[in-house]
Amino acid sequence: MGYFVKFLMLRSGILARGVFFGLVFILASLQTGHVSSVKAASISFSYDEVNDLVGDALQGLEVRLNNLGTFNGKNHYRADSSYVRFKGKSISSFSVEPYDVYKFFGRTHSYYVTDIKSSVINVTAQDKSFYLSLDFELDGAELEGRCVVKVSRSKYEECSSYLPSVNFTEAKVVARLRPIAHKGSLSFYISSAKIVGDVMIEYCNSWFLGIFCTEIIQIPDRTEKLKKQIASKLKVFVNSQRMRDQIANNIRDKVLGNLATVSSIQLTDDEIIVKGRLRPRQ
Repeated sequence: MGYFVKFLMLRSGILARGVFFGLVFILASLQTGHVSSVKAASISFSYDEVNDLVGDALQGLEVRLNNLGTFNGKNHYRADSSYVRFKGKSISSFSVEPYDVYKFFGRTHSYYVTDIKSSVINVTAQDKSFYLSLDFELDGAELEGRCVVKVSRSKYEECSSYLPSVNFTEAKVVARLRPIAHKGSLSFYISSAKIVGDVMIEYCNSWFLGIFCTEIIQIPDRTEKLKKQIASKLKVFVNSQRMRDQIANNIRDKVLGNLATVSSIQLTDDEIIVKGRLRPRQ
């Protein structure tokens, strides 16, 4: 029995010394940098600071709106000729469908969007959100009419369109951006978007033509529907994974600082708090 008790005491002493030296090793490692702890932390930005970051990150964003092509045997529709690009690289292409204004004696008169391109980008902060304003270059008519006539069951030919050209004045996309944590960085998504700007219709200034344009073929109403369709598609494509990735990558180094990753975003009345974890000490 005595030998058994001595054996237990000896074994317990060895275990105790093992635990002791193990703790010493871990503490020493923490001081020398072999084992690093990652701590939660946060960085605060004013809305003006983030506003500048967003503006810089979005420089290079291009939007083109178009659906007019050459006559293809049925109509003048060119699919996937609108696009969103970022610094020359395509994010996505999409289609904007033409709309038929009226049909008369087998003839279909339709409006097409003609090569509207974005120019100036502005970002402003307001009410815990950021507002993106994307101005369009306006050179010539933005909507042009085309006509096709059905001459047989499966054959169409071009015909003269008498639809007046439509011009936009001060047209722009206005989108509301919300900051989000994305792939360990800061990014944004569009919560709402619309196209604003006045419409000018050629040859519709007189009393008779004014009634024809606004009441009979309803150009202003149809133009508003087209603007909503385009804004909705832009919202989807700018909110794409690729676009969020681009923004997150562009501002990662400027936002993270000593943070290894961003886990959440908190909005207050005065600032944006970026929460994450500190970089491990080397």
